[in-house]
Amino acid sequence: MGRGIGYAKTIFFGEHFVVYGIPAIGIGLSKKIEVEIEKSSYMKIESNHADANLLKGIEAIKTAIKVQDNFIVKIKSEIPMRSGLGSSAAISVAFVRAISDEYKLNLSDEQISSYAYESEKIYHGTPSGTDNTLATFGGAIIFQKREGGNLITPLKIGKPFHIVIGNTDKRKSSTSEIIAAVKSRKEKNPEIYEYFFNAEKKIIEFAIKAIEYGNLEELGELMNLNHGILSAIGVSSKENEDIVQTARNMDALGAKITGAGCGGSCVILAKNEKNAEEIANEIKKMGYFVISAMVQ
Repeated sequence: MGRGIGYAKTIFFGEHFVVYGIPAIGIGLSKKIEVEIEKSSYMKIESNHADANLLKGIEAIKTAIKVQDNFIVKIKSEIPMRSGLGSSAAISVAFVRAISDEYKLNLSDEQISSYAYESEKIYHGTPSGTDNTLATFGGAIIFQKREGGNLITPLKIGKPFHIVIGNTDKRKSSTSEIIAAVKSRKEKNPEIYEYFFNAEKKIIEFAIKAIEYGNLEELGELMNLNHGILSAIGVSSKENEDIVQTARNMDALGAKITGAGCGGSCVILAKNEKNAEEIANEIKKMGYFVISAMVQ
């Protein structure tokens, strides 16, 4: 019997743009998914989070690691699916770690992330690799997708800060479908989207400095600007806008979509712990799933 863990994540900046080579800023969260595997004569997944791609993703990992055995796969999750919090990557990483544990492979974190990426391709078509990286390593990173090898740079956090994540659980499209829709709109309006891309690059450049120097007020303003761009490229929803506006009305420093959008989750930068608690309680009253975390 093998066991493994993968962690949730939030994307602070760069979602949707990261697949085109623009850097993304990601942060690992303490919420996790645990996977336990037991050899069996057949494959069976025991989870409330199972979907059509889950078994395909697990089979892709088995193929990559060259494991032919079948398993009963038990999944225990603290992360809602299709929420922008990297649940599929967390499952993939946890399964790879369970395989490594079962067969005493002693896989490195780099190998674990690489094998988990094989499953992410099943889920998301052309994933950036950000989710499986954060699900494996945690911490804060700058991630840039490049030919010949992705660039992953640890990001120093100059001052601890409090975030709240509100999940609408209202997404009607998969991540791959949302990415494809953005690509289609980009191809129809290349000059306008070039403007969005250039603006995103600048926002991320300033956001890296704001995080490193602990300038939380500027970081919040940049989050608000980034949300505007994500809305403009068509990945917001009424539920996303309700959460963002509620947080801003409660004096949050910043609020934006995180992940693929079109429902899913929003990430909020609170002024302090008390402000985070107040915002979290209000979003719960709206009927949404909430995660609060301190980033340090």
